[in-house]
Amino acid sequence: MSSPVSTQKMTRPLLLIAAIVVVSAFSLWGATRGVAALVGASLSLANWFALRWLAARLVGAGSRGAAMGVLLMAKIGLLMGIVFVLINRVQLDPIGLAFGLSVLFVGPVLASLLTAGVEAGGSSARELRTDAAPSLDPSAVHAAREER
Repeated sequence: MSSPVSTQKMTRPLLLIAAIVVVSAFSLWGATRGVAALVGASLSLANWFALRWLAARLVGAGSRGAAMGVLLMAKIGLLMGIVFVLINRVQLDPIGLAFGLSVLFVGPVLASLLTAGVEAGGSSARELRTDAAPSLDPSAVHAAREER
């Protein structure tokens, strides 16, 4: 979490990714796995908002930083306990639930890539990749040194 502004910018694409995951699950596998994916995506989004809230408190915690760190660990334990109950007691489809929970892992990565592309002036991934990769051509290296 770099700043509250960047996490706020990531929230809208994360919601969009969650919606895409849920609609995909319903269209690919039907109602049983679709409902499980909806529950998993909802759990992922609740985790995201809890993480944002705790991270904002952790940054400004001062001497209460250790307590906030314990709350972060408790949040993870609670998430694992909820997933256990949903699979073993509620009998939700584990594949659909895992598909919905993928928002928790894939969503922030894709959201940060999307927001990075927008912040870079809308440049494409190909432009970003070729600009970041060093060239092994000696004339290109010499031209880059002259530019500095």
